[in-house]
Amino acid sequence: MGRIFRALASVLFVLLSACSDGGRTGINPDDKAPNIKGVDLNGNPISLDQIQGKVILLNFWATWCSPCIAELPALQMLYTNLKEHGVQVVGIAVDDSPENIKAAQATYGMTYPIIIDTDSQSKRFYEVKGLPESFVLNGEHRIQVLLDPGGNGPVTRIVGPREWSEKRVAEMLTSLIK
Repeated sequence: MGRIFRALASVLFVLLSACSDGGRTGINPDDKAPNIKGVDLNGNPISLDQIQGKVILLNFWATWCSPCIAELPALQMLYTNLKEHGVQVVGIAVDDSPENIKAAQATYGMTYPIIIDTDSQSKRFYEVKGLPESFVLNGEHRIQVLLDPGGNGPVTRIVGPREWSEKRVAEMLTSLIK
């Protein structure tokens, strides 16, 4: 099943990337993902560009969003299981206070990096339409096409909560590691 999944993902990537200008920055297949700058939970500057050479699951979320909160344990489990295999989860906290984000981190034991989007630029750059919303980037920070874990076919953006800790999600993400 894993080989078929990887083969299908590869074919979809090749087909859909032909529609994209690989040199531009955007949210289309194989586009260079826009950089996100903000602060971490200690108030230190942090940016997406600081994470290099890893497959990144980029998750936009907020503490006031109950579907976002519902998927935090699965995101943490995914990160725990795959961080040594080259997969990085990065939370992008939007429209929220540092205090609320720190409380959520403590409550849900989140150990993956969280970027607090202090000026809401990331939502605009990624054209975020709802929360939670996720993107997968390869090791070169290029937007990936993947089969939506929710069963909605091939996508570049995943809108709504997903069960990120499922085995097939781990297989899909690790298949992107080069």
